[in-house]
Parts: sequence; structure tokens; C-alpha cells
Amino acid sequence: MMLNFRDYLGYAERYLMLAEDEIERSSEASWLLIPATILAWSAIESFVNNMLDDFSTLPEGMFELHERAFLLEKKIKFEDRGGRLGEFTLGETEYRRLEDKIFFLIAKIGSRRTHNLRGGALWQNFREFKDTRDALVHPRREKGVCLSIEQVERFVETSKGIIQLVSEHVWSKKVHF
Repeated sequence: MMLNFRDYLGYAERYLMLAEDEIERSSEASWLLIPATILAWSAIESFVNNMLDDFSTLPEGMFELHERAFLLEKKIKFEDRGGRLGEFTLGETEYRRLEDKIFFLIAKIGSRRTHNLRGGALWQNFREFKDTRDALVHPRREKGVCLSIEQVERFVETSKGIIQLVSEHVWSKKVHF
């Protein structure tokens, strides 16, 4: 099954609605807020990663080697033997942070510079969202996570806001949710 960013957002919203129903019945709802949070984050990753994949299919000459390496999440390797001796090639996988991917897309392909992206409320919400998501998928005893309906609603809205930001700056188009 191929899911896109809208699917992930839709599932996040459905889990959130189920959590709201559970709360109304005086039940524990945090078990529903966890997947809602992770799915909302996955929506951003799906949108951004697919955009990077689309750009990586353009002719090689459109991007410098280091930019292609970034698009493909590869390391640059210097060939010290074989038929490509003395050349730089793309090597093994090197994963990038989601925010780095966002900044790259906006700075390289987008319509404006990234210098003032970090100061706004959307980016502050994104940071809280990232910290919470990281705590959920990389659990540690000393770092518990308490989620509320309002917080997860904000995460879903942040997901939409980041997707909208990237779309407007790279494609000059609004996304309809």
C-alpha cells in the first residue's frame, strides 16, 4: 500500500477524533494520541521525502554532486581504485534531519531564503513537535511523554503548516487539506 502525506494526516485526525470520544466517556485516551502524533509527523516526512525524490530524478547536471548527495541521502565518496579512480561518487546512505531537508528545499529550489524561518510560531511548534515525536519513537526511562488532546491538535496543525510552508516556497502553490 502506497500512502501519501494526506493519508498520514487523515489517519492522525481519525486517531485524534477517537481520542476525543474516549475522553468524553471518561476513558484513558493517551494510547490514541501516540499514533496520532507519529502519523502527523510522518505526513511531513512523506511530503518532504517525496519532494526530494522528485527533484533527484531530474537530470544529473541540474545539481552539483553534493546537492545530489543530499537529495539522495548519500555520502560523497572519493574513489581510490577501480575504473572511477580519482573521481567523487555517491556512496553509502547518510540520513538527514527533516528540518535540514526543509531548509535545503526552500533555500535551493524555493522562492525565498531560509534565514527567518526559525523565528516564528510555526517553527517553535515544529521544535516542540519534533522533541515529542523523538521522545515517543526513541523512548528513555528518564524522559516520559504526557500528551493532551490540545497538544496533538496543535501537532496536526503544525504538520499542515509545515507542508504548506514548503509547498508555497518551493512550488508557489497552496495545499488543500
